[in-house]
Amino acid sequence: MQRKAKKCLFTLCLNNWLKTVELKSITHLLSGYDNALFASFIVSILIIVSGRMHLRYSSRGQGDLEVQKSHEDPTPRIGGLAILAGCAYGWYEIENFSAKYLGYILISGVPVLILGLLDDLYFHVRPLYRLLGASISSIFAIFLLDTWLTRVDVLFVDQLFLLSPFAIFFTIFATTGVSHAFNLIDGLNGLSLGISLSTSFFLTVVAWITADALVVLLCLIFFLSTLGLFLLNFPWGKIFLGDGGAYFQGHCLSWIAILLLARNPDITAWAILLIFFWPVVETLFSIYRRVYKNKSASTADREHFHQLVFDKIRRLKIFQNSSNFANSFSTLLILPLFTVPNLLALIFYNNIENAAITFFGLLCLYVFAYHRMKASF
Repeated sequence: MQRKAKKCLFTLCLNNWLKTVELKSITHLLSGYDNALFASFIVSILIIVSGRMHLRYSSRGQGDLEVQKSHEDPTPRIGGLAILAGCAYGWYEIENFSAKYLGYILISGVPVLILGLLDDLYFHVRPLYRLLGASISSIFAIFLLDTWLTRVDVLFVDQLFLLSPFAIFFTIFATTGVSHAFNLIDGLNGLSLGISLSTSFFLTVVAWITADALVVLLCLIFFLSTLGLFLLNFPWGKIFLGDGGAYFQGHCLSWIAILLLARNPDITAWAILLIFFWPVVETLFSIYRRVYKNKSASTADREHFHQLVFDKIRRLKIFQNSSNFANSFSTLLILPLFTVPNLLALIFYNNIENAAITFFGLLCLYVFAYHRMKASF
């Protein structure tokens, strides 16, 4: 009896010790990550309070000629600097194996961030040059990370990815497209940032399920850096993400997703596509819509899904005197539309057929909802 008691006491002490060690390991692993949120939030505040010094340059796009305008007051569009500051400060502070990969992703994203910021600062950088910047960033990422897409989980098509030149070219094309897609959906308070938060969160969950600690840590740093800006962007719209920030976060998240896919053969590419569903589908449908109307694919218009929702909401009496309130409320209405595909990605993350069927089913629902929304005007 005494031996059993001693054995139970020893086991209890051992378990408590192991839990303490595990907790200390996790605490050490996550040391410095809170600095990403802190730095992003502080830099956002500094940009806002110093507005008198730079608003004439950093509020580009608030004029009456802006086709996609959905805000009234001049507001700084250089929130991408806050996200970069959060990521960079977090990278400086963290002391774990993810630091090298984080540094590579940040460095590779500099070209597209710079070109986007130049456009935000009223230098009128053409869309073609921004896409070129995104392509250069992708080339840097391939060189630094030594990683690219090796499959898309489509029968016969995957055979083409055995040819490295084709795989690398497709990777550049895909990541450039995703980078541009995050800029295209940036039209309402908290929309692009909210989708970025949702994307990084669900990538974290999938990585956690597959025990990929590297991707979990990378996603966490971008989630916290984005959150710092989001807190001041939604719902009041005190600062905007801007083209630089949108392109930058699209680039970084797409490369984290590629790392996740490359390191975990059990995860299907269709699940990753579901996590990026809203920006990808919105971009592809916008290109189709403009080409169908014999317009240039790069021509701006007010026919994006989120802009139709905003224009519809703004007509209601309760929102007629508050464009900013209507703007943020529109984001809340769209919230379920981009989180549902993310949730379904968790269910079918390792099932190619179900994930693919789910994607095309949601695509049909998107097209149906868009045409119903368009017909209601």
